[in-house]
Amino acid sequence: MAPRVSKQEARKAAKGKKTDGDEHPSAEAVTSADLLPRVKALVMGSCIVQNAQNAPKLLELLQNKEVAKPPAPVEEKKEEETEKKEEGDEKETVDPPIEQKETKQGSGDTATDMFNGLCTQLSWCNVLGLAEPASGEEALTAWKALKTLELDFGPRAKRNGSPGLDRIVTNLYDNFPQYMHLLLAMMMLHSFLFRSFFACLPWLVGYQMASVLLPLTALAQLPQVPLDQVPTKFRVAGTLAIHALVWFFFLFEFVWKMWFFVKIPAIGLVVYHAYAVRPRDQ
Repeated sequence: MAPRVSKQEARKAAKGKKTDGDEHPSAEAVTSADLLPRVKALVMGSCIVQNAQNAPKLLELLQNKEVAKPPAPVEEKKEEETEKKEEGDEKETVDPPIEQKETKQGSGDTATDMFNGLCTQLSWCNVLGLAEPASGEEALTAWKALKTLELDFGPRAKRNGSPGLDRIVTNLYDNFPQYMHLLLAMMMLHSFLFRSFFACLPWLVGYQMASVLLPLTALAQLPQVPLDQVPTKFRVAGTLAIHALVWFFFLFEFVWKMWFFVKIPAIGLVVYHAYAVRPRDQ
């Protein structure tokens, strides 16, 4: 005969089956203690921190009188052809130059490589240049994923545990870069509408976008602007300086210039969004 199961044990087993199938897989793993390491990883891998660590390389680049330019492949090919004719071994002479070209293009030592890295990380949908998302395409994908989250105005209350707090922690962990940019947008609107039309933060964000979007070569639409004559190393230094000012005035507006009774609703909107939407894959 099968052993008799009490009603309490049957209810516990039913609850366990529902929670195992309904809850988000990361909801059990993510806790409030995981938020601080997550924020630390995003900040330490951000554009401003990484370039601050590479400040000696930038100083050496600025002190160099010659502008760093990409290597000219035509001259290298001529030298390779002469070496091939003299030695007669095609395989041994072709392979080493290819490896050298790849190391030069991906090393990040030249001003062009550094500027291309800034353009990749400081896209229009990742103005703060956090560690994640690492590129503009990944940032756009994250914004689309945030937009498609289901709105259910919060989880159902339970006797055991706090599902509302767990959802807030999970959404903050998953969408922290997007929430930071939402706060940045609020700071820009607050400084522009309630303080001054000439507040620094909105203009600096515009300058940063212009510095990143403008190419290194001359524009056919604006031939009077000699972009190709500006040294690339100065473009890199100027973009990094503007990005540092964006971070400074963002924190300045949030901590010092924003009123206390306006700061609470701004944070409350972010927290309520994290509470009202269902986490991913749930």
